[in-house]
Amino acid sequence: MDISGLLEKKKRYEAVKDNIPEATRISLENAFEVEYTHHSTAIEGNTLTLMETKVVLEDGIAIGGKSLREIYEVVNHNKTYRYVKECISKGLALEENIVKDIHALLMENIFIGGIYRREEVVVSGASHTPPAGNEMYAQIKNFYVELSGKKD
Repeated sequence: MDISGLLEKKKRYEAVKDNIPEATRISLENAFEVEYTHHSTAIEGNTLTLMETKVVLEDGIAIGGKSLREIYEVVNHNKTYRYVKECISKGLALEENIVKDIHALLMENIFIGGIYRREEVVVSGASHTPPAGNEMYAQIKNFYVELSGKKD
C-alpha cells in the first residue's frame, strides 16, 4: 500500500472515529500495537510469531525456546511506541534527548542505550560505511542545530 492509500484510510477513520464505542477503539488500538510491534521486530530478525508477540505483551508470559533478547525486543518496542505517542500528544519537538530516550528504551536489558557509540561500525555486505564515533557525534549535533532552524 502506498502513502495515498494510507492517507485515504486515515481520512475514512477520522470521519467515523467519534462514532466508534470506546471499548472497540481501545481494542483496535491494542490490536494495532501488537501487530506493529510484531512486524517491526520481525523486520529486525525477531522470530516471535504474531500470537507469541500477543502473549508476551498482553499476558506477560515468556515464550519457551525463545531468547531473552527476543522477548526484550518485543517488550521494549511496545514501551517505546507508547513513549513516542506520549511525546506526540504533549506536542514535544523531536530533540536529541528524546531520540536518546527512545534508543535507551529500545535497548533496555539488551545493552546500554541512549549514548553515542565510540567504536567503528562495519555493516557486512553494505557499500555504505557509517561515520566514525567522533564524526557521528558532530553530525548529530549539526543535525539538531539545523533542525532547530527549521521549526517553522
